[in-house]
Amino acid sequence: MEIIKSIEDFKRLESSVLTVGNYDGVHKGHQDVLKFLVREAEKRKVPSCIITFFPNPVYILFNDKISVNLQSIESRLESFKEIGINKVLVIPFTEEFSKMSANNFAEKIIKNLFNPQLISVGTNHYFGHKKEGDFNFLTNFCEENNIELHHPIMRKIDNELVSSSIIRKLIMDGRLQDVQKLMGKFYGFDATVVQGSQRGKTMKYPTANFIPNFNKQLVPGVGVYLTRVFVDGKKYFGMCNAGIRPTFNEKKFVMEVHILSDKFGNLYDENIYVEFLDKIRNEKKFDSKELLIKQIENDKEVCIKLIDTFKEKYEI
Repeated sequence: MEIIKSIEDFKRLESSVLTVGNYDGVHKGHQDVLKFLVREAEKRKVPSCIITFFPNPVYILFNDKISVNLQSIESRLESFKEIGINKVLVIPFTEEFSKMSANNFAEKIIKNLFNPQLISVGTNHYFGHKKEGDFNFLTNFCEENNIELHHPIMRKIDNELVSSSIIRKLIMDGRLQDVQKLMGKFYGFDATVVQGSQRGKTMKYPTANFIPNFNKQLVPGVGVYLTRVFVDGKKYFGMCNAGIRPTFNEKKFVMEVHILSDKFGNLYDENIYVEFLDKIRNEKKFDSKELLIKQIENDKEVCIKLIDTFKEKYEI
């Protein structure tokens, strides 16, 4: 897969099939569109192409500082590659770019650079300054330029509409098995292990504190989770606490994971991948360290019982 990271470096194509969008999370609905695009490209003997953006336009358009991304750009591109996309143009989304009119975007980028035979986007898709490039605009543009316009049917699973915004809400609500249904995989991200308070060792439950490698990564809500941790190609089940550790009167949000394996060494500065499988309980304040330890012991028992269920159900 060829990745081009600026409009200026993109060499005009003779023809293509194209889609435009963020595709954050590359969930099952996205996968339907991209697989359709790959099939059409093979049938027409033209490259399958995506125009996507980085950073997420919400950070520029709405000055949104909240971390909402389901994937880093690297993870998103890897997902595109796995599906079989041929070319991706990653447009740096700046304030200046956000002021480009829909007509200029359609003429100068879609038509002049990609010359598409087919465009596939949802009916709720829009582009251009002040959302000028809506469904009607794109329909007229495609008719005028003899481009086939494909509108994918919005995927539903168990009567749940598949969308990135719904997946974000499910993650924050701790409904991680529902997330797996919509994404086709468990939610997770690359992270780096950092120095912690060392308190876990004193309670006989050593933990690895970790932070996402991508600083705009959405992290699950406060609570205790069954997780899976990937280190150097090996997989381990873990028990993760995400929260502010109220028993010790702390205020800073921290994520720390206890690996459910005796054969484990120091992870400081290691790059790991953390996958969130299920929420065990909410975080709570205990009256003493001893009561907290007793609860952690109970949490561990719950996690160990769940592991066999997950192995059988999801073949992990």
